[in-house]
Amino acid sequence: MIAFKDFRSTTPGSPLSDGMDRSLLLANEWLLKTGVRPVNIETIAESGGWMAIIRVERGLRVWYEVAAHPLKS
Repeated sequence: MIAFKDFRSTTPGSPLSDGMDRSLLLANEWLLKTGVRPVNIETIAESGGWMAIIRVERGLRVWYEVAAHPLKS
């Protein structure tokens, strides 16, 4: 089974590169703390508000393996 966890940083009206360092730091800390095995890592870039001026949210999505749970019947 797989799951994902997002690490996001919101910065008003800033270039897309801002906030990625913080997201990467948080993701690395979480990976070390939990010991999970990442399957894939994606970048996230979403905007909110008029013309993306109000809020730009960026970060990383870490897909990782989790223990399989039997399906309930």
